[in-house]
Amino acid sequence: MNNIFWALLVIFLVAALVRMDWAYYLVYVVGGVWVFSHWWIRRSLTNVRMTRRLARYAFTNEQVPVRLELENRGWLPLPWLQIQEAVPLELKDQDDYRTVVSIGGRSQLVHDYKLFCRRRGYYTVGPLSLRTSDLFGFVEARWEEAGAAELIVYPLIVPLSQLGLPSRMPFGVLPVRRQLLEDPARLGGVRNYVAGDSLRRIHWKATAHEDVLLVKKFQPSQELPIYIVLDLDRNAYPLRTAFGASEWAISVAASLAGNISEQRQEVGLTSNGVDPLAAGAAPSIPPHAGREHLMSVWRLLARIQLNPEAAPLATLASRQTANLPWGATLIVVTPQLAEEMLWVLHNAYRRGSNVIVLVCAEQPDFRALQARGKRLGIHLFHTVWENDLQALAA
Repeated sequence: MNNIFWALLVIFLVAALVRMDWAYYLVYVVGGVWVFSHWWIRRSLTNVRMTRRLARYAFTNEQVPVRLELENRGWLPLPWLQIQEAVPLELKDQDDYRTVVSIGGRSQLVHDYKLFCRRRGYYTVGPLSLRTSDLFGFVEARWEEAGAAELIVYPLIVPLSQLGLPSRMPFGVLPVRRQLLEDPARLGGVRNYVAGDSLRRIHWKATAHEDVLLVKKFQPSQELPIYIVLDLDRNAYPLRTAFGASEWAISVAASLAGNISEQRQEVGLTSNGVDPLAAGAAPSIPPHAGREHLMSVWRLLARIQLNPEAAPLATLASRQTANLPWGATLIVVTPQLAEEMLWVLHNAYRRGSNVIVLVCAEQPDFRALQARGKRLGIHLFHTVWENDLQALAA
C-alpha cells in the first residue's frame, strides 16, 4: 500500500515538472482505483458473517461433518475469498483445509468438509481466517475468528465380549447377603398390618378386597453402586507400550461404564490421571445412573491423560474404598497389580465389597496372581491383545 502511494507521488511530481498530461491522467486513474479498492475491500470484508455448524461430541473412528456458512450482508461483492480453517492433526481428513471462493453482494455461501476422529481427545477446531484483495492486488484484507469450536471425541467403546470378559460379569444386579434397602418400585407381596407401619405402605385395594388391613412388602434393593478406578500412573505402564496400553485402559473403562449404565445402575469414576481442563488431577465422579451421567463420565475419559507424577494406585484405592457402602462393586483397571495393591483390595473385600481387577497390559505372573487373588476374594481378568494395542498405537 505504501509503495503505491509513494509511486503515485513521484509520478505526480515528475508530471508537474515536465508538464506531461498523460502522467496526470495515470495518477488520477491509478489513484482513484487505489482509493476505491481500499474502501471496497475493507468495507466488504466487515460485512461478511461466518457461522460454523459442528457437533460438540463424537465417537472414535467417526466422521464428523462441518458446515461453514458465509453471509455477505453488504451490496458489494468479493471477487475472491480465501477460507482457511485450523484443524488439529488428529482430526484431519485431508492435507489442507483451505479453499478459494467468490461471493456476491447480499448472498450466502456454504462450504462443507469432514473431520475424521482417529483417537479420543479434547480438540479445538479453528480459528477460521479469511483473506481477500481487489482484482489488481492493490490492497489486501484479513479477518481471523476470535475463538474456536470445541469437539470432544469419546473413547473407543467395545462390547464386553471383545474385552475377553465373560458374558455375565460378577457386577450388576447382585444377590445380597443381607437386606440393605427396600425398593418401592419392586413390590414383593402384602402382609398383615403391624403397629408402627407407615400409613403410606398400606395397600388399600388389597385391604378393601380382603377386609383386613394389609401393607405392602417390597423386595430388597439390589441396585448397588459400582466404582471404576482407572490407573493412569505413567510409571506403572511399560515404557514401549505406554501410549497403546493407556489408551486401551481408558477404552476398557469407558466400555464398562457404558455397559453398567445400560443396566440402569449407578456408576462412578476416579483416576490418578491428569485432566487438561482442570489443570491438574482428574476430578472424581460420584456414582449416579442415567444417560446424562454416562456422558459426563465419557467426557472425562475423553480428556484424561497419563500422569507422570501420579500418586500410587494403592494410595488412590485406599481413599476410594474407605467409605464404600456395603455390597458396592469396585472395578480396578490397571496395567499391573502390585503386592501392596492386592492387600488393599483384599481389605475392601473383607468390608463387604465385590472387587474386580482388569489388567490391561502384559504381566508375566498373571496366572499365579489370578489364583492368589481368587483365594483373597478378588476376581482378576486379563483384557489385553497385541492386535488391539497395535491398532490403537497406529
